[in-house]
Amino acid sequence: MPSILEQYRISDFLEWNKEKRLEINPDFQRGSVWKPAARTFLIDTILRQLPVPKVYLRTRINVDTKKAVREIVDGQQRIRAILDFADDKLTLSKRANEFSGMRYSDLDEGQKTTFLSYPIAVDQLVNATIDDVLEVFSRLNSYTVSLNGPEKRHAKWQGEFKFTIRAASRRWGPFWKDYKVLSTHQRVRMLDDSLTAEMVGVLLDGVKDGGDPKIDALYKKYDLAFNAASIVNLDKILKYIVDNLAEALIDTPLLNPPHLLMLFSGLAYTMVGIPNGDLKPEDLNGLPRAIFNDLGRVRENLFLLASLISADDEPDQALAQFWRTSQSSTQRIASRRVRFPFYVRALGSNSILP
Repeated sequence: MPSILEQYRISDFLEWNKEKRLEINPDFQRGSVWKPAARTFLIDTILRQLPVPKVYLRTRINVDTKKAVREIVDGQQRIRAILDFADDKLTLSKRANEFSGMRYSDLDEGQKTTFLSYPIAVDQLVNATIDDVLEVFSRLNSYTVSLNGPEKRHAKWQGEFKFTIRAASRRWGPFWKDYKVLSTHQRVRMLDDSLTAEMVGVLLDGVKDGGDPKIDALYKKYDLAFNAASIVNLDKILKYIVDNLAEALIDTPLLNPPHLLMLFSGLAYTMVGIPNGDLKPEDLNGLPRAIFNDLGRVRENLFLLASLISADDEPDQALAQFWRTSQSSTQRIASRRVRFPFYVRALGSNSILP
């Protein structure tokens, strides 16, 4: 069974479909049916001439009729969206920005040409049997790196929350990079989306238990109903960190994601206010509600917390619990309940101690 790598334009797929020489076999469908937001995102990607994954076709050649019939075995949702858009059966949502509300017939001549001439990479499995196709899928899965939590969430959820988080994490890319918050490899694996989602989760729901299952629940909760106004506060707090704290804290643990999230949470509490989340009323007793007016002292307090986290030996009793809970299981609420007040006092008072 030869596999031939080709490149075809969207106009070719439309022609094959019109001539009934393109078949979509649902038996080969490997994923759930795409939601409108995902279909819009694909068309938007094409109109902006950005790359999309290649498609796999099983090409059956009839030697009597001398014609080829192409059966889509992987990439069906992409091709369905393309065909529907070309037939004016798909109206682009606001996810497409300036293309929002448009169908194919609404495009100008240049945009139509861009769409029709867009090249799609295709692996053709010539005269392949069902077993041949299954073997190809098996080998693809063997060579593919397993998706991590953030990548699975990005693939699964297609609502406003997912796209808003993605846009925000990209917008703050210079911060992640310049202040060594996340490595390039971590950002390739979309850990910047996870961190951004947890920050937005603090703004929406307060300080809560963490970890992938909790982030999954956040995406599920806000997939269909999300007030993007919280992003204004995300940007406000991150800008405060960049403008006032980042230079002083670079190369300290406080710019590592688990500790940065607590710093962000403390700032959210003092700058904009947040729900109590999983914190108990006694956790919040006596905590300052505004940032201390002496920025130099705030920096000194935060640097002291960073030094405590980096310390090899357990400090005295008043600080021992902060040190212990900063060393492991930082995503658990039991740890966050201890650490959160220290960050709030560091930001809002003259001392990190009660």
